[in-house]
Amino acid sequence: MQRLTRFRLAALAALFGAMAPLGAQSVIHTSLSGDEPYLSHSDAAVLGAETKRTDLPCQVEPLDPNLQYDLTFQAGYVARVPLAALAGSGNDLRVLFRIQALEPEAGEPVYFREHYSVPAIDPDAQGEATLPGKYRLGPGRYKVSWLMRDRAEKVCASSWEVRAETLEGFEKLAASPEAAKISEWSEEIFDADPPIRRSSGKLLHVKMMVSFSPVDLAKVKLSEYDMRAVVSMLRVLAREPQIGELSIVAFNAHEERVVYHTQRETRIDFKELGEAVQASLSGMVNIDQLQDKQSGEKFLKTLFEQNLTRQGVEESDDPEPPDAIVFLGPKVVFERPASSSVLADSARLQRPLFYFMYNRNPRSYPWKDAVSAGLRNFDMKEFDITSAKDFGRAVQEWVQMLSKLREQGS
Repeated sequence: MQRLTRFRLAALAALFGAMAPLGAQSVIHTSLSGDEPYLSHSDAAVLGAETKRTDLPCQVEPLDPNLQYDLTFQAGYVARVPLAALAGSGNDLRVLFRIQALEPEAGEPVYFREHYSVPAIDPDAQGEATLPGKYRLGPGRYKVSWLMRDRAEKVCASSWEVRAETLEGFEKLAASPEAAKISEWSEEIFDADPPIRRSSGKLLHVKMMVSFSPVDLAKVKLSEYDMRAVVSMLRVLAREPQIGELSIVAFNAHEERVVYHTQRETRIDFKELGEAVQASLSGMVNIDQLQDKQSGEKFLKTLFEQNLTRQGVEESDDPEPPDAIVFLGPKVVFERPASSSVLADSARLQRPLFYFMYNRNPRSYPWKDAVSAGLRNFDMKEFDITSAKDFGRAVQEWVQMLSKLREQGS
């Protein structure tokens, strides 16, 4: 029997619209547990037939894969069921779908299961219930076989093919996801990363300077979309196999403080980082900062002095400078434009400096930000990131630069 490798539990919360989970999402990884989940012969037959069925009236709309900032694809579907088809004192809907990669040596299919508890519905009810589903894919072609079954064993079934097309050259990126990767979509932004396979030989120590400051000064924190984008990009950069050690400095320029700092770790503790970032979102600024229109620029100057100068590194707990320094995050914006070159070039560390500048809405702030202006004379390589494709291209170039850096140090 084929193995069921994913399980999710949710409930119908509104008759006309979206769902809300009954509780925390539950996922069973049977490859770890060793259990053999039950897949009925009836369900297996429906999925195997791959024919459309509407015993239970419904429409299933596949959603095209969308490249995300972690360089994987989000895909899914939206199922719509007329409320009249669910009329009665209550019902249960079971959704089961299988995703099979169509590439050579694709491996076993992955199964997803969801359960919806339907409340009592009046026979005269109008409209439809909407049941969305999401999953994560790596580059490649896939076949999705989908079914939904109600309490009376009526079935709606559909199948479709999905093509997640990567950008040219992405398949050569060590930091890109493996082909034919199929997994559940997690709403948790700061999930732990899986183990990382590093390259052999001498590896690099890279310092990541991550900004969690929104471009809009009226906002206290990044939107969920922007937060996910920044953290996803950090994941991609951190899993580059040429990197052996990571130092992280996460900061909020609006609140003028460093919220998280680690040195020479082999991997990032994303849960710990998330807790630190969330704990910092108070929106509180002291009166001195409000009265001093240059306080933000002074904070950045101190941050630069501590992390980008020889003296700052020598006075730190780790006097050995990193091999490269990366700034990542949205544009850092203050009420008044930052001055150019807040640090003297003679004081800088002679290390490659990169800036992945996340700028989802370039028209909202088309000017240079405080980091770019403050390090104008530092020969910093800037990548303007307005989309996941932009980021993928930037990573390609960055990886090549790291390769040259390793060659120089070998």
